[in-house]
Order: sequence, then structure tokens, then C-alpha cells
Amino acid sequence: MRPWILALVLAACAPTVDGPVERQRAADLADGDQLAAQLAALPGVVQAKVLLRHAARDPLATTAPSPAGASLVVIVDDQADRVAVADAARQLANAAAPELAPTIIVEVGASRPTLAKVGPFTVEAASKGPLRAVLGISLAVIAVLAGWIAWRERRGQRRGNSAQ
Repeated sequence: MRPWILALVLAACAPTVDGPVERQRAADLADGDQLAAQLAALPGVVQAKVLLRHAARDPLATTAPSPAGASLVVIVDDQADRVAVADAARQLANAAAPELAPTIIVEVGASRPTLAKVGPFTVEAASKGPLRAVLGISLAVIAVLAGWIAWRERRGQRRGNSAQ
């Protein structure tokens, strides 16, 4: 076997070794996902996206390290307190990465429906009337069927008694 082919095969089979920049980007991605999950648990939050970037210098690179920063985009519903959500997002970001000054954007992206109670059901207020109508019609149909079955059984019993 030729030595250059052997060297090529060994180089192709060599494991990938992550440098400091790749390890920092992976840690930033994991921290950003955790912070996004915490933000999504806040009341009124529909969706949260987080991008964290710590400055990481690769000792073998000739370029300067990229600047550090944090961006948080939080989508809330129309009834959420945007100021309270922004304050909570700032506190969570400072706890997760105190060295980064986050840019936080809180926007309304969904509307919260008005709910109404109809018996054991909780539905949107707009569906309250139609649901009551369907339940009323269903009750009337059940009552008519029960009456018909009772009438049929009673009529069958009278025929059985008159035949004897």
C-alpha cells in the first residue's frame, strides 16, 4: 500500500477535536435553550428565543474573537404584562449570564381567548351559545328516545297481557 493512501485513510478516520470556540458555542447553545425554556414558563409567554454568545478566543486563529452578546425575543399574548415579562427576562438573563448585557424584545404575538363555563366544560365565550344549543338538543333527543322506548315497551306489555 502506498504511504500517502495510508496517511489519507488515517486522516479521514481521525476524530474531530473541538477547539475552544466550538466548545463555547455548544455551551452557549445549551445555556440559551435552558433560558428559553425558563422564559417560556412565564405567565402569558407564548414563545421565547434566546441567542447567547460569549467571547471565545481560539489560540490558533488569526482573527479577533467575536464580541459577546445576548439577544432575547419573547412573544406574549395580548393580556400579558409586557413590562413584568421584560423585567423577569432581564433577571433570568442576568442570572444565566451576568457578564452579558442582554437585548430584550417583548412583542405581542397572540390573543388570549375569553373563556366561559358551560356546566362541566370550559369553552371560548363565542362558543357558549352554540354549545348550550347542542347540549339542549341532545337532551331533547335523549328524552324523546327514552319516551319512545317506554311507550313501545308498555304497548308490548299490554299486548302480552291481552293475549293471555
